[in-house]
Amino acid sequence: MPIRDLRSVPSDTVFRPDVAIIGGGPVGLTIARELANTRCRVLIIESGGADFEAAQQMLNAVVNVGEPVVRDGIEKPGRGYNGSLEWLNDIAPFELRNRMLGGSTHTWIGKCASFDEIDLECRSWLPVSGWPMTRESLAPALDRAAHLLNLGPNRYDEGLFPLLHSPPDDLGFDRDLLRPFFWQFSHERDRHGEPMRFANVAAELVAPNIEILTHATVTAIHLDDAGRRVASLDLCSLDGASASVLPETVVLCGGGIENARLLLASRSVMSAGVGNGRGVVGRYLADHPRSTLLRFDRRDIDAVAQHFNFYGLTSGGRTQFYLHGLRLSPAVQRREGLVNCAAYPVQIHSPSDPWAALKRLMRGDRTRLVSDLAVVARSPGFLAAGAFRRKVQKRGMMHKSDALRFDVMVEQELDTESRVTLSDQRDRFGVPLPRVAWKIGSTEVQSVKRLARALVCEFGRNGLPQPHLVDWIAWDEDGKAAFTDMAHPSCTTRMGSDPATSVVDPNAMVHGVDGLFVAGSSIFPTPGHANPTLMTLGLAMRLADHLKVRLGRRPEATATSRAIAVEAVAAPGI
Repeated sequence: MPIRDLRSVPSDTVFRPDVAIIGGGPVGLTIARELANTRCRVLIIESGGADFEAAQQMLNAVVNVGEPVVRDGIEKPGRGYNGSLEWLNDIAPFELRNRMLGGSTHTWIGKCASFDEIDLECRSWLPVSGWPMTRESLAPALDRAAHLLNLGPNRYDEGLFPLLHSPPDDLGFDRDLLRPFFWQFSHERDRHGEPMRFANVAAELVAPNIEILTHATVTAIHLDDAGRRVASLDLCSLDGASASVLPETVVLCGGGIENARLLLASRSVMSAGVGNGRGVVGRYLADHPRSTLLRFDRRDIDAVAQHFNFYGLTSGGRTQFYLHGLRLSPAVQRREGLVNCAAYPVQIHSPSDPWAALKRLMRGDRTRLVSDLAVVARSPGFLAAGAFRRKVQKRGMMHKSDALRFDVMVEQELDTESRVTLSDQRDRFGVPLPRVAWKIGSTEVQSVKRLARALVCEFGRNGLPQPHLVDWIAWDEDGKAAFTDMAHPSCTTRMGSDPATSVVDPNAMVHGVDGLFVAGSSIFPTPGHANPTLMTLGLAMRLADHLKVRLGRRPEATATSRAIAVEAVAAPGI
């Protein structure tokens, strides 16, 4: 698989792929991987290169006019990154995107889950809800996505309990209020503990029909005169190189902000932007508002952590660990008109945690050599118990921790005024910057409060240590609610059958523009309550299957009269 750099391509080159994939992140690479070794000539167009480059990252700038905002006396909770990735908490809202091969997997921790059945339902209390498919119909694609992500079985509810080697205790929580929920973490196959990096998927994507073009930013999508098909794409590099693409099919995989921005900014034929005849592109912007719900006293950490930790499932010769948390039950959501949300435990380990000290010593980190040796020397029983817990019981390690809290990510009710539009400011290519007006509604706030209070009630009713609610929930001061984004922008080119409320059809093709598809979280009909990666890759698998069928119907002469490899042809212009 050739990897070419636009900066070294002859001026005015024209690329003529069967499928142009805009974006070399996990979604674009997954679709390309599914199309590998077919008769479709695939060109992956990536704005960045193989490594982090500050100049490329500056293209992620947005004009933020919405949430999250700084309020006097209210501490913003951050995105929850710790350790070596803590700096990511300070990246401006909606700018935490990676313009490089592998995309967002360069800065994720691998956390995965699928949406619940209710997340995909048409819910009468939530306008513009409902997916054009069921969770059951998506299951095969999600299983394929889980395999690619090196995950275990796709079970995230109480059905996981009998599969676990040593499941959590049945705490007797009221199932009408709370249900168990689990997350698992994607890791590299040969480096457990290292989140899966899709740059490695790109490196392994060796197929004669696939080419990757780096440092190539798509600045415009041009339609034919009738506005019914894509005629060409404009490519530019920061060094001034340019080229054009004449594709048969285009798949836009730029993320929740960039997908909408590029469609809106492409106005050479349609004055409102591509696919925006009904003014829907960029609307319904959602993320996963994140906040802290409650905290436990230090003396109670171990008593709580033994029930809410990692639990192992051995499958296919390896053990996958699932993190145990709790979510609002479907019953209470329906009865009280709420959205889905789930709480998960966050432990802050002590600087003198024996396992952290042992890990530093084992990897040759000498920054705390003397203190680490002392901690390990006086903790043989603690380490032995932790090893037994991990290796025999298949549970999470025991840690010495200074704090334990429960955080939440909440689904959003869709709002037409929560949206991405174009600002008056422009980037280095002259493309308008996205103007992001993210709104967090009262439904989200009330859902989070309901979950927090249900947790306090059920912990007390079942004899577990009592947590302390955060002040704004305890005092019913909704105006002091503290949320942040999770860099999960969704729904800005949402999928549906009605062009009045959606941008793409159930096959992810832009309404009225034949051969232009969109992939990623921007096509989610509703944002769900869980981390989006598994769902985006499942939908990418589904789209790839559709493209295979669609492109397989081309006349045989068309399919065989061209070279399989993507070729660049020097031309005077389009």
